[in-house]
Parts: sequence; C-alpha cells; structure tokens
Amino acid sequence: MKNKKVLVILGGTSRERKVSLDSGKACIKALKKIGYKVSSFDPRKKSLNLIDQNKTDIIFNALHGKDGEDGVAQSYFEFLRIPYTHSGIISSYNAMNKIISKEIFKKNKIKSPEYFVFEKTNYNKLKLHQSIKKKK
Repeated sequence: MKNKKVLVILGGTSRERKVSLDSGKACIKALKKIGYKVSSFDPRKKSLNLIDQNKTDIIFNALHGKDGEDGVAQSYFEFLRIPYTHSGIISSYNAMNKIISKEIFKKNKIKSPEYFVFEKTNYNKLKLHQSIKKKK
C-alpha cells in the first residue's frame, strides 16, 4: 500500500479555501511521514479534469464546502475512475443540502431538531425588517 501514489486535493474555490489548504497540508505531512508518495492538486489553479490518472493511485479529498463536499469533485474522481476518500456523489450532495438531509432523517425516523426554511427573498425581507426595528 505504501507504494501507492496519493494525490491530495486541497484549496479549491469555496469560502472554506483556507481551512482546506490547512487540512490538506496536514494530510500531506502525515501521509509522507508514514511513507506514501504524495503530491497535491489545487482546483483553483487547474481544473479537476486535468488530474493525471497515470500519476495517481488514490485521491485524498481535503476540499471543504462547495464543489468539494457536495458531489462535484467526487463526480470528477469517478469520471476519471480514481478511488478517493470521502462519500460518493449522491451522499455528498444530500449531506450538503440541509433540506434534503432533514427529509431523509424524517423518513428514516432519525431524531433531529425541528427546522424551517428561509428562502433568500424571505431572508432579505427579514434583515430589512430587523434593521428597521433597530432604528426605532
């Protein structure tokens, strides 16, 4: 297993880029320490479809947030037929979509707090209402 070439995907374009860079660098350090051949790839610099399949045995997904945990990156990895760490495409999408997650919990009788949904238009109206109340 230690002869495997691990490609750590880190950084990305989401608002969680800094966290992804930090966790990705920590993963690289740990993997190298135990003897793996490790390289890195930042989708902010190059598109995921440019991953070299010949230089990668497995992908360690250290991306966070949009395009990293929502099934987008996973769809590239599966298209390239490279095994990867993380949930699959559909599981990732469902987990990032909190409304879908809640419905899955309810359907499977998994206890979860009550919730309600703010649409963006409602949120903007609520913010406007709150700022008017504060000015009074």
